[in-house]
Amino acid sequence: MRTILLAAGAALAALSAAAASAQGDTPAAPAPACYVEVSKLMAEPPAGIGEIGAAIRALETALQPQAAEINALKAQLARLEQREAAPAPSNSIEAAFAEEEAPQAAPPAPGDGNAEEVTRLQTEITAKQAKLRSDYTAQQAALLGPVQARISRGAQAFAATSGCPELKMARAPDLAALTAAGARNVTGEFVAWYLANPPA
Repeated sequence: MRTILLAAGAALAALSAAAASAQGDTPAAPAPACYVEVSKLMAEPPAGIGEIGAAIRALETALQPQAAEINALKAQLARLEQREAAPAPSNSIEAAFAEEEAPQAAPPAPGDGNAEEVTRLQTEITAKQAKLRSDYTAQQAALLGPVQARISRGAQAFAATSGCPELKMARAPDLAALTAAGARNVTGEFVAWYLANPPA
């Protein structure tokens, strides 16, 4: 699930950046005349443009095995660290009433097999996370890049025919300011236009 959210966030950020410049080198106005809510574009037709969600699901499917492997290693590491840091049990009444504190691991003794396994797992997790980040970037470019490019081309064509001197792809944090500035929400119009006139 976290991978999906990361992918969605990255996709929306990249799409917003790509489409915000849909008007080319036109000087930026204080507030755009029109905007499209990027989050709504992820819905399935007719409410949104389904290809964004499909690309994000494909990205999740491609990276899920790596994420599952890393999560399994993290769980294994947590069990080892918990076993290593477990305090000796106490039968005193004071111990029963004491607030639980996070256990502090003792420094590993030389030749301690458990500590060596913890170190090995930490190193393996770090390496696999680096590979996942690299693969995520490559897969995002391959799967989401073409979709973002098509939507950006569609935004340019729509802006040219819709009476919008500037069309902004707006993320949730942008909406209040755009509304306050009197910008026109053309999300529904853009989605309907895009579905009827999909760019090549």
